[in-house]
Amino acid sequence: MIGVFTKTRARMALAALCALSGGAPLLAQTHLVIVSGLGGEKKYTDSFARIASALADAAAKRYGIPDAEISWFGEDSVSKLPHFRGQSTKANIERTLNQLATKSAPGDQIVLVLIGHGSGENDDSKISIPGPDLSARDFAQLLGKFPTQKIAFVNLTSASGDMLPVVSAPNRVVITATKSSFERNESRFAQFFVDALTKDGADTDKDGRVSLFEAFRYATVETKRVYETDTRLQTEHAQLEDMGAKTGVAEPDGRTGEGLLARRFFLDGGVSAHGNDPQLASLYKDKFGLEDRIDSLRTKKASMTSEAYDDALEVLLVDLARKAKSIRDIEGRKA
Repeated sequence: MIGVFTKTRARMALAALCALSGGAPLLAQTHLVIVSGLGGEKKYTDSFARIASALADAAAKRYGIPDAEISWFGEDSVSKLPHFRGQSTKANIERTLNQLATKSAPGDQIVLVLIGHGSGENDDSKISIPGPDLSARDFAQLLGKFPTQKIAFVNLTSASGDMLPVVSAPNRVVITATKSSFERNESRFAQFFVDALTKDGADTDKDGRVSLFEAFRYATVETKRVYETDTRLQTEHAQLEDMGAKTGVAEPDGRTGEGLLARRFFLDGGVSAHGNDPQLASLYKDKFGLEDRIDSLRTKKASMTSEAYDDALEVLLVDLARKAKSIRDIEGRKA
């Protein structure tokens, strides 16, 4: 049983923890930019547009992102579909990201999703779009304009793996559909990743929402399954990196290493799944915030004394247990 400690010690521990976590807000505005590139053939053109449209639609209806914060650029120059902002040209994408860099607030979430065909290697790895292509080097420069925002760079194109080490940076989730530029076949991972965010089934911890970590794990499993079902050699191996380490992993644990940031990165603000009950929404918001702080504390353990770490962790675990009990009481669930 967790022991009782003084209010003074609790206040000191919480103050220290807030300093460690940088005082980041529990909720932040998400800005979503979707880029679907050239298909080359009708089946790919239609597929890329369908996947992109489904993601944009879910962002608004499922995750509550304001329409003004959802920008989808694609091959079609005349599409009238919701959230479509024009062709996915280099100029349009650069202009949009530059505008976001000016208007987004510290702590906001910037989510950039690429869908389509990829090519090239290393810094010149790119997505095929109308006109001049955008390379890994270009994206690294554009994302560098968001030093105080939390970023998710999700490259669902073929041959996307070489972009990972180029765009990897602290406070940034990087996901690629392939391990390297040599995995050039059509990506099945792309559809499954978006399925995880648009359909039910990926919420493995049953907290009412899907993290980027859960979407990655879901899509990885489903991609492997479809290749096994078709008795074909798997030609794509998705990677995730969110520690600024420049090297992706195929099976992040989400607890002590890669996947820690992705596990707490959600498209919504954490309340959409519980929006019909303000009290429950507030409790879940507090619960998610406490989990974020516990994760942050664990990453700082090596730089703290054992006593300071144990004291801070104890405060958070007690508070988290109380929040969880209140949620269970309202929802009528057993422990």
